[in-house]
Amino acid sequence: MSRHLHDDFAQPFDCNPLPAVVEADLLDSRSNMMMELGRAQRRFEATFHHAPIGIAHVGLDGHFLTVNPRFCEISGYDADTLIRTGFQQITHPDDLHADEALLARLNAGELPRYSMEKRYIRSDGTVIWINLTVAMVRDDDDRPEFYVAVIEDLSDLRQASFEALHDPLTSLLNRRGFACRAKYMLIHAAQTGRAASLLFLDLDGFKQVNDHHGHAVGDACLADIGAILRSHTQAGDVIARLGGDEFLVLLANREEAAVATLAEDVRLALAAYGIGISGSLGLVTTDRPDPADLDWLIACADDAMRDAKRAGKNQVRVAAFT
Repeated sequence: MSRHLHDDFAQPFDCNPLPAVVEADLLDSRSNMMMELGRAQRRFEATFHHAPIGIAHVGLDGHFLTVNPRFCEISGYDADTLIRTGFQQITHPDDLHADEALLARLNAGELPRYSMEKRYIRSDGTVIWINLTVAMVRDDDDRPEFYVAVIEDLSDLRQASFEALHDPLTSLLNRRGFACRAKYMLIHAAQTGRAASLLFLDLDGFKQVNDHHGHAVGDACLADIGAILRSHTQAGDVIARLGGDEFLVLLANREEAAVATLAEDVRLALAAYGIGISGSLGLVTTDRPDPADLDWLIACADDAMRDAKRAGKNQVRVAAFT
């Protein structure tokens, strides 16, 4: 018996703590990893929720999956309403084709992402301009899973841009806006071999309107003059109020006879306006338009307008410029 006891005590005793330590380390690592994943998830949720830009996850059919509060604020819809609809329903009809064309290129792998300026129709019916950026998220097998859409509200930026380039009284272009638009028109006219004509209008008798009727009536008169010019021109023509009672109209792709008729029609409309005003108009046409000649064109049309003033006002004078 004593031999057996001796044998039992003689068996080696495994006192190596390594397996237990490894298991504890693995548990600690797993716990730390889970804690870090939790923190990362909370950071993502906080970023998504508090981001100053609109963020949405969009299904491949265009329906919204998730939207953040800023997306709701910009679009004017609550999250529940958006999730029941798709981007197609809130996109302005005139912008939908371009958006879908870019989306098709994204789906085909031709683009890693795309950006565009487009309009949303808000829940109250108003239209808002946004900058949209879209990217695709793919699964582990590289199959399309959903889109990430980011939007920025361009309302303030566009309003500031509009105010910088437009006259607040008539909503026509101001001098700076005219210079920008006119140069582009002259470049296009030069590239296509088309003539360009410039009309310089100075009102007759406007000072007396302000003196006798007050500035409120004078301001209303100027706004009406802007409307008259719009009604006699076409989309693409460049119309501006230089300041005071001076206006410019740049026209391209018109025969000289058609431009002369337009100038006379404007003169007749001004003479029929009433309250003692009329218009002296100077007209210049060039068959070799060049944006570098814009100031020269204005000076020529201005000289022709002054000739009309000296000749008795309420008439059109044509300057020679070839």
